Amino acid sequence: MNNINLTPVATVFAIVCILMLPFSASADDTAARINLQVTEAIKQHLLSKVPDSRVEVSLNPVNQHLQLAPCEAPVHVTLPFHSGERITAKASCSTPRWSLFVTGRVKQYKAIVVAATPIVKGSRISAGKLQLRERDIASLSGDYFYRQQDVVGSQARISISADTPITPRMLTQANAVSRGDPVIIEASRGGAVIRTEGTALEDGRIGDIIDVINNRSERQIRARVDGGGVVRVP
Repeated sequence: MNNINLTPVATVFAIVCILMLPFSASADDTAARINLQVTEAIKQHLLSKVPDSRVEVSLNPVNQHLQLAPCEAPVHVTLPFHSGERITAKASCSTPRWSLFVTGRVKQYKAIVVAATPIVKGSRISAGKLQLRERDIASLSGDYFYRQQDVVGSQARISISADTPITPRMLTQANAVSRGDPVIIEASRGGAVIRTEGTALEDGRIGDIIDVINNRSERQIRARVDGGGVVRVP
């Protein structure tokens, strides 16, 4: 057997390395627990805002040079910053007392309304022009729709390419009546509702006040568009 003679410096270095092994294992374990609890806190936060979605979290490694002692209680996690895919979490321990910031990126997948076919500017949107597709909503800017019925009947403000997520800015409320459409004119008189046929003299959305003509009396009046081909005299 060969004898290995260590110099004093090498001996000290070897001793330090041996002593550091438990600390290194402890640091790894603490970092792993922080990552686990921060990841779970981020997922719960995002799922509370958008239920039935699928969340993926990718955290940057915790700096092991911080020499954090194991926390004797569950780590308290807050989320001071979240913008799109980027997120910052603050992990705090009460015993022993320490805190640090952990950064990372998130993806959150949810089925949202997209254009099934190209939609022409100014056209009324029907159910056949829409479909639900899973998208990473964390990477999207602005609002979007989860239900097709919230979009059906609207008018496209711009031309929309197929497979494009539908946002409120792309839509405008479609006319409930158009000039020349037959309408039912309703007026309330002493608790009774009087109905008669009329004709719209201009386009109108729900809630608009437009000119209509009473077909029976041929008088022109102002009425509020209620939808369903009905206008009401204020």
